[in-house]
Amino acid sequence: MVVYHVTSLAKLNKYLVSGQINPPVRAWENVSQAERMSKSTGRRIILRLRFPDDCKKLEGHFNQARVLLQPYKISKNDF
Repeated sequence: MVVYHVTSLAKLNKYLVSGQINPPVRAWENVSQAERMSKSTGRRIILRLRFPDDCKKLEGHFNQARVLLQPYKISKNDF
């Protein structure tokens, strides 16, 4: 499943240095919810990720959020 992770430039740089996003990795099912979260938190970067189809729903959040409880591998080549 395609999901959208909202982050800041500082956090993105940490992800790239470590090669992963550490769990819990939270993401939105649709880009409009990710944009809303981005505006409310000031985190300007939205990453498009692929989660397993059976990943867990995150409580609340308009029933539109997912959470991955394992590290998500990421590299500069992904961009």
